[in-house]
Amino acid sequence: MTPMAFFLYVLRAALLSSGGFGNVSSLHDSFVPRGMATDAQFVQALTVGQLSPGPNGLWVVSLGYLMLGPWGSVAAFVGIMIPPILIIGIERLYSRVQHHPAVEGFIRGLNLAVAGMFVPILLKLLQGSGIDELKVALVVAAFILGWFQRIPVVVVIGLCAAIGILTNR
Repeated sequence: MTPMAFFLYVLRAALLSSGGFGNVSSLHDSFVPRGMATDAQFVQALTVGQLSPGPNGLWVVSLGYLMLGPWGSVAAFVGIMIPPILIIGIERLYSRVQHHPAVEGFIRGLNLAVAGMFVPILLKLLQGSGIDELKVALVVAAFILGWFQRIPVVVVIGLCAAIGILTNR
């Protein structure tokens, strides 16, 4: 594997993950089954990432070093830094055009699409775990509490999780 190929794998994983350790499974699936890395290298890289100060996502730099040496570290660092830099550029562009009618229309359409996907995803989640009265009640209660926005979302999620734990469901 070349540093450029490693860079492309890391960039793809960084673009499609939520940061930190969100890219572990993607990179593991890309490297280990193909014999490009070992489970031991992943464990070592994750350990270094946990023990080192700074953002959790920097574990990839250790993996790059273990797989390809110093150039692997450089490739990993550049690969994980591109998405945040892109976001900064997009934010600057958005701040200049956010009041343009086309941009406002796009954002409204995006919001409607996300709201429209809420119900099917919710039903799939409920079906996967078995629908019962308690789960429906928790969904309705969370929706109502979220609608009025008087209680922070984190508190609503914590309350629902605590009820789920207490009722063993």
